[in-house]
Amino acid sequence: MCSICSQPIYRSNLCKHHWTRDGYHCTWKHCIAPVFSLTLCRSHYRAANVQCAHEGCRKPSFCRQVCATHYRRGEFVPIRSCSLCSRDLYMNDFCFYHFTCRQCLQCEAPVFSNGLCQKHYMRVWRQRSSANSGATTSTDTKADAEITNPEKTYHIPETQSS
Repeated sequence: MCSICSQPIYRSNLCKHHWTRDGYHCTWKHCIAPVFSLTLCRSHYRAANVQCAHEGCRKPSFCRQVCATHYRRGEFVPIRSCSLCSRDLYMNDFCFYHFTCRQCLQCEAPVFSNGLCQKHYMRVWRQRSSANSGATTSTDTKADAEITNPEKTYHIPETQSS
């Protein structure tokens, strides 16, 4: 049972109603699947970016690489596979694994962030942060000649009324 009400559990010890109200889920109409990218679940992200495999059809992909209309009619095309392995195509001629596990733009390591591996990303990040902050060490070799103390100011009113 849900930890808040008496409905059956959907996810994270919550019913569907409480999970969708409090959880971060897909923003597609009536979808409550977990977010994959750009506030969309895995299937709706693909539908928003991939068109039907039938020639001349510009509708979004629904299932089995065709749009909802061709799917309901049973007009399927041969399922294409990934250009790097034998898995079914997900997006941009890659399967889901190869689509999400890209390689660094500067070497063969897996991507950490912004198309770069952790080594190259941190190198760029350090260059960018040091360029913005300026020098981090002082070049002064002598101590200040005069020691100056600021004048103390007391903020007490001259007359007090009660």
